[in-house]
Amino acid sequence: MRALYLSGPKSFQFRETQPAEVPPGWVRVRMRYVGICGSDLHYYSAGRIGDQIVTEPFILGHEGSGELGERVGDIPAGTPIYVEPAVSCHQCDQCRSGRENTCRKLRFLGNPLELPGCMCEEISMPPECVVPLPGWMALDEAVLLEPLSIGIYAVARSHVEKGCSAAIVGAGPIGLSVLLGLSDAVPSRIFVSEPVEARRRAAEELGATHSFSPSAQGAAGAVLDASQGGVDVAFECAGAQESIDDAAAMLKPGGTLTLIGIPEGTDRVTYDAHLMRRREITVVNIRRQNKTVDRALSILKRRRDAAQILITHRFPPTRANEAFDLVYQKADKAIKVLLEF
Repeated sequence: MRALYLSGPKSFQFRETQPAEVPPGWVRVRMRYVGICGSDLHYYSAGRIGDQIVTEPFILGHEGSGELGERVGDIPAGTPIYVEPAVSCHQCDQCRSGRENTCRKLRFLGNPLELPGCMCEEISMPPECVVPLPGWMALDEAVLLEPLSIGIYAVARSHVEKGCSAAIVGAGPIGLSVLLGLSDAVPSRIFVSEPVEARRRAAEELGATHSFSPSAQGAAGAVLDASQGGVDVAFECAGAQESIDDAAAMLKPGGTLTLIGIPEGTDRVTYDAHLMRRREITVVNIRRQNKTVDRALSILKRRRDAAQILITHRFPPTRANEAFDLVYQKADKAIKVLLEF
């Protein structure tokens, strides 16, 4: 089996390795497509996310689709599947309360403290993490189920109601997934702040009512003016201090600030305590997703144009450095970039 190893800062090796071990009760999966996520970029560029540090050659990747390597119950070998990347224990207090995404023994693909990732030719997973694809969904499109599930979960945790107003700061794959997730909530207006023009255009195609460039127009002020006093919910999807500041400043009194982006190069961020207190802002943090894959499937079935808008590039694993650099630099209108195994 060949696997893509992060062997050093911004350096990959695609090489032969031992086949994936198959623990009792788990099944083999032949990987076909793996998406490059923002967390993968953090490991690629900085080698860490908080205390999750890459200390040796490591396989990244958690947005994956492929084919079953063996029969699972009534599901035959070769069936196209989506890989749910989180393996929960189902026994701790978090799992028993329905919070498998904060399981105390969670193991997640591509996390250096938990499980090797799926940027390789074959992995093994518990059967519960294997989701057969409907006939209308292509294998490459299935990669979108992971980020879209996060966007849907963020919308649900933010208690978005019909007719409210929302802002999204950062229109990368997660920000655009939030935008798709809002389609079920039917907000009255959706404002998007994003410096890259191609991503602003993608946001408009997917339903944004207004888009702004933060550097060119002062996005917080533009949203306050256009919304006539601020929005009900602001989703921060970039993980940068300035985007957190912008998102907070866009909110009306009593609004909700939802933090999804992962900061790079720092373990702490700050906020304007007086603004947050005077406006009585609620802060919601998002940890991946929880039981939202079915809703993601429903949205992608309804929005058959989403994959064409979001998936912009495909690369073989031998060109992984080129693919990662493209996403990191936000070049060539890149949004979701896939590795094809």
